[in-house]
Amino acid sequence: MRWSRWLATLGMAVTLSSGANAQWLDDFDTYTPGPLAAQSVWEEWTGSSGVDANVDNSRSFTSANSVLIVGNNDVVYDFTNLSGGRPSSGKWIVTAKSFVPTGTTGIGWHILMNDYPTNLQWSTQIQFNAGTAKVQDGSRSANLRFGRWVSLVLAIDLDANRYDAWYGDQVLTVNGVWAGSSGQQVIAALDLYGDAGGLSGLYFDNTRIEGGAGGPLALTSKPNPVASGLTLDLFSNSPLLALNDIGFLFNWSINGSAVIFPLFPVTFDATGTWTFSTTVPAGLAGIEAGLKMFALPAGGKVMMSNEDVIIFK
Repeated sequence: MRWSRWLATLGMAVTLSSGANAQWLDDFDTYTPGPLAAQSVWEEWTGSSGVDANVDNSRSFTSANSVLIVGNNDVVYDFTNLSGGRPSSGKWIVTAKSFVPTGTTGIGWHILMNDYPTNLQWSTQIQFNAGTAKVQDGSRSANLRFGRWVSLVLAIDLDANRYDAWYGDQVLTVNGVWAGSSGQQVIAALDLYGDAGGLSGLYFDNTRIEGGAGGPLALTSKPNPVASGLTLDLFSNSPLLALNDIGFLFNWSINGSAVIFPLFPVTFDATGTWTFSTTVPAGLAGIEAGLKMFALPAGGKVMMSNEDVIIFK
């Protein structure tokens, strides 16, 4: 069987004593469908009321809920709620699964703040524009993909005051500035916002922040979820990698629990990209497999990617 016997067929993964993972992960599945901020530590935008978003069970990446953002919704997760407080140094990866239904109108936003709530400072403002069919960060854009779940990945280096961003297998931002002269090198809050112009619906699921290492490295997949017999495409990229740099893909979690992982060696091309396609075998339905990758740039530090959870249905 190709791909290191499908990473030891996933089912041979041995569960470790601790769960796999993120410093923070909200999949919205512990909430009741209805207003989000009213039942959680999420809050409505500072000084506002009546802008709460709804937890929704009509579609989700991981069962059973996601959060639905429509026009005038504006909900914030303040990272003071993390056990270690707001990240103020080091490397971090912020990810979310996004879904824009076919026929959507309006504009939605995934925003990261470096100061909140009194001295408002924006670091990233990723715009999902259904009218132009673009995902945009400032002057940089990627094609918006309708009707399926797509990963948004932001790799943040607070010490270098830098961030890089990907939308699926499209590079969105390279070496963006995290905080301007009036901001701070802190990850303060996540803001999910529906433009008052009339966003009809944008879904987010599996919002998370996790520690990174070595520099920006993204791992994404499509289609996801995926069924047996279909082709699964994997994509990894970093602007710090070069031709013939090596890396390893490995199994990081099964159904949310950490595992002992087999390693699958990879080689990056001149653009710092690695891609792989494989046919999904039978027998994996019902498994959520978290994959990560580490890369070994020549003369550089080991880099670790985000965790990309692949749902087999």
